[in-house]
Amino acid sequence: MSELERRYRRLLGLYPRDHREDNGEEMLGVLLESAGDRRKPGWRDSADLVRGAVQLHLRRVVAVDGGVDVREVFAVVALLGPIAMLAGATTALHELAWWVRAGALGQMPWTQQVPDAPVWGVWAVVAALSVCRLRRAAAVAAWVGAAGLVVLAFVGPVWWWGPRAGWVLTGVLTAVALTWAAGAERGREQVGTRAVLVLAVTVLATTSLGVLGFGDTVAEWLAPAVAVVGALAACGPRSRTGRRAALVLLLPVMTALLATALTGSIRIPTALEAVVFLALPVVVLLALGAMPRRIRL
Repeated sequence: MSELERRYRRLLGLYPRDHREDNGEEMLGVLLESAGDRRKPGWRDSADLVRGAVQLHLRRVVAVDGGVDVREVFAVVALLGPIAMLAGATTALHELAWWVRAGALGQMPWTQQVPDAPVWGVWAVVAALSVCRLRRAAAVAAWVGAAGLVVLAFVGPVWWWGPRAGWVLTGVLTAVALTWAAGAERGREQVGTRAVLVLAVTVLATTSLGVLGFGDTVAEWLAPAVAVVGALAACGPRSRTGRRAALVLLLPVMTALLATALTGSIRIPTALEAVVFLALPVVVLLALGAMPRRIRL
């Protein structure tokens, strides 16, 4: 192999693997033929190859190359979304444990201490129905659970909805996935049954960290890290479809980190808060191709 070919191959290595496998040899042949007697690539050729690789990667990030089928993304969400939603009960479980340990059984109604408990009970039912492959029943229950989260977010006096907007979004998108996408069966074909176990273990780990490590800085930062790693492992980090499905499942982490970043800042109006915590994640999903721009039934 000549030095010229070696350098060209190194530059072509900047392109995505599948693109190299489909077009790499053809591109290399054209480059070698046009190089003439040169012993190394010209700076224009090098710049063009680097620019082309960057452009292709960027196009894939925002899914404008048509390489991501959103229905496939939502099929994975239909399979794993109901399980991921169970992690939202972490705060409720902590409050319930405090309510029992404090001996407030007859002094304080549970509706004040844990107002969102019924909603997470509904999502537990959704997860069970989904695992049992009862898609229609799971879809109906998911819409009930999503509606409950919306009511808690905008009507409930206790449930602070800004940082938890990710649960509202994930709940709604999971209900959409169960109703509109190819279904959990198709998602199981893409990620395998093992993904369900991986995500279930992830939810158990993050919930345990949230309940047992409440108030501990290390545990509070470790929980979202475990959630990110677990969601990517379940959905498939090497799959473009899987990475976008993981992004949907990690919306609660996104909004929680956003809330942490805004802690101590000036209190923003409710309308602006809705834009920040609800509209911004949706824009990110649309830009990255993890959400359909229109739904065709």
